[in-house]
Amino acid sequence: MRWVLLLLALATPARAEDPALARLMQGFAAQPRSEARFSEEKAIPELDLPLPSQGTLRWQAPDRLEKHTTSPIDEVLRVEGGRLLYERPDRGIRREFGLDEQPEMRALVEAVRSTLAGDLAVLRHHYEIGFTPERPDAPWRMVLTPLSIRVRAAVQRILVSGRGPQIRSIETEGGGGVTRMQINP
Repeated sequence: MRWVLLLLALATPARAEDPALARLMQGFAAQPRSEARFSEEKAIPELDLPLPSQGTLRWQAPDRLEKHTTSPIDEVLRVEGGRLLYERPDRGIRREFGLDEQPEMRALVEAVRSTLAGDLAVLRHHYEIGFTPERPDAPWRMVLTPLSIRVRAAVQRILVSGRGPQIRSIETEGGGGVTRMQINP
């Protein structure tokens, strides 16, 4: 918790002319696709132990993002354009809905998708952005605070960390719980 407070104190709101953030977003925009393994832990107040999971993340420009969880269950979340698909193949579950119907989900999706797309305008539409550091060769962190009061009721803050145009971790705080995802390219 201390490092989160320190991070928040060090992160400064990103200005429109922030050259380091602009360079980072240009680096992301130059990558049309990526794939990485992830491990995730969800700490929920109602549970004594965190819920672990792992799987694969896939990005395909301009707007396709897929999170395929392989353990402990087989689950797919795929976003393309304004649609989200949820699948649990082992149970025959397949649901699809529009992100405009779920503003909280859209904000979560755009935290990752807009970063990978290098789309700073979309990030700014949904979040106040705290960004550190100023050097392009150093690890970086973005603190994303939802602008929408409705979204903020569900998600208070998202911390996205990486090095160069690669996301290495995502921490989401909301509803009294924390989800921590480590990403291994």
